[in-house]
Amino acid sequence: MTFAEAVEGRRSVRRFTSEPVAREDVREMVRLATRAANAGNEQMWRFIAVEDAEIRRRLGQAVADQLEAMSHWPALAGQAAVLRSMRGYSTFFAEAPLVIVVLGLPYESRGDRLLKLAGYTVEERDRLRARPDLQSIGAAVQLLCTAAHTLGYGSCWMTGPVIAAPALEAILGVEPPARVVAVVPVGRPAVPSRPTRRRPVDEVLEFR
Repeated sequence: MTFAEAVEGRRSVRRFTSEPVAREDVREMVRLATRAANAGNEQMWRFIAVEDAEIRRRLGQAVADQLEAMSHWPALAGQAAVLRSMRGYSTFFAEAPLVIVVLGLPYESRGDRLLKLAGYTVEERDRLRARPDLQSIGAAVQLLCTAAHTLGYGSCWMTGPVIAAPALEAILGVEPPARVVAVVPVGRPAVPSRPTRRRPVDEVLEFR
């Protein structure tokens, strides 16, 4: 398929068949993902491909447990409906035959270091630097999802599960400074996906 076909054909898929994802396909998805533009060519991403059903179940349960714990926080009284909906769209990844957990590593540019020396807070530095680490990892995740589509798989870029990041990291044995930043379930789509609406170009683009 052409590049435009690959980009336009990609969909967020949330229901998968039980067909395994071939390891050679996983390697190709990640290989293409690592071609993403990234700050300083630091390549601050890492990927864990979780095939084991029990580990996937534990990851999903960890997210469900975190949301259940949050339902008892006094500050969230009255938010039960929101938390229930979050559970639905934050745990389905465990049903996919493959879950790719995306890790991020710290990145500090010369600009970051200069601002730190000048006394800028983390929030102020993030405002002026716009998190090049997460932008870089996001570029890789987008390529990962697009590559999955070109190989006949569906995927979904998820950050909802990151609400249980410490528990996910413990299950996977992830040690600092790496941290979980996204979860991507991958598999053959169980149902046809429909195109989603995008704003017209003239609504999001201006020339000056």
